Amino acid sequence: MKSDYSTLEKATSKPMDMPIEIIPYQKGQEEAIYQLIKKVYDEFVAVDYSVEGNDFFYDWIKPKNIARRQKKQVNLWVAHSDSKIVGMIEIRDNKYLSLLFVDKEYQRRGIATSLFREALKVCIRRDPKMKKIHLHSSPFAIPVYKKMGFVPTDSILEENGIRYLPMEMAIK
Repeated sequence: MKSDYSTLEKATSKPMDMPIEIIPYQKGQEEAIYQLIKKVYDEFVAVDYSVEGNDFFYDWIKPKNIARRQKKQVNLWVAHSDSKIVGMIEIRDNKYLSLLFVDKEYQRRGIATSLFREALKVCIRRDPKMKKIHLHSSPFAIPVYKKMGFVPTDSILEENGIRYLPMEMAIK
């Protein structure tokens, strides 16, 4: 199955009934971002991973590690509703979607897709010759990423106790 960025235009979801603002990460948001990620991860993703995998992930999302990664280049965007962070996305090295989380109460409203669109626009501005974007999907998120237009590039793999499916999307 061939997929590309145009698939995002076809993604369907519940309409948003509250205004959502997507903005670049700002220093000082690390704790709120961490709390959002941990809450969603613990509810939907952690069950698929070993203790080793969960510990590895929790270390990756520590507020100090989020801040450290952002010092290199702002590559994290947050979705706000009434000044509350309800979603976030992080792109690593301008070509790997490394984190995408939306609060359970706000899921299925197009926020993940909106975050991805915004992040991808910035990535393409940084590298107009960008051909693909890649990710390692948790088992839980595979259907979400497929709906957004990502396609598997391998079978389920495991590294550091984290099970994932390598996926990519062509950029036209």
